[in-house]
Amino acid sequence: MKTVLTIDDIKNILSKISEIMDENKDYLCKLDGALGDGDIGLTMSKGFKAIKNHLPNVPEEDIGVLLMQSGLEMANAAASTMGTLVATALMRSGKISQGKTELTLEDLSTAVKAMVDGIRERGKAEVGDKTILDSLHPAYAAIENANKNGSSLEEAITEAYKAAEEGMTNTKQMQSQHGRAGRYLEKSIGHQDPGATVGALFFRGFSDYINTLVK
Repeated sequence: MKTVLTIDDIKNILSKISEIMDENKDYLCKLDGALGDGDIGLTMSKGFKAIKNHLPNVPEEDIGVLLMQSGLEMANAAASTMGTLVATALMRSGKISQGKTELTLEDLSTAVKAMVDGIRERGKAEVGDKTILDSLHPAYAAIENANKNGSSLEEAITEAYKAAEEGMTNTKQMQSQHGRAGRYLEKSIGHQDPGATVGALFFRGFSDYINTLVK
């Protein structure tokens, strides 16, 4: 049973996320077209592709360095609101993971909390505002709960993805509070938030990877 994530695991997860964002770019753009500029799929595909292409250039065994460099790649490649938020999340998780060559479940919980806090501070948003936080925060809560209950890494990541998907779906009943989508007011109710969808797809990358290992 896998108990830690190595730097190679993190690289593979980031590559998997890149594939998932690319596969879902049209879907994301369709969701974004109902509430925003309609380009979130393109920016996320481009941003994570830049991260994937940079992975061979990271010589260090330091997971924190890898995540911080990935955040910089995202910021440079995806000059958009979502690109900035995801870049911030990656850099915050990298800063708190500096010096680590592997992540335990507790380390992963700490890193994901740093992502959530970074996005909350940078985006001036809270859970319930119909943003990426509405999928990322439930995922963090699931990981932290799994850590406290002594669950396995696989169980924690599987539960995190389920929680992120549920949080994503719940945004349909919320009213947008920020950005272009915030102009729609109550008309935004009934639409799934594209940012929360990005968050759920992010954790799908973790889940797809970890479940492939245990089969």
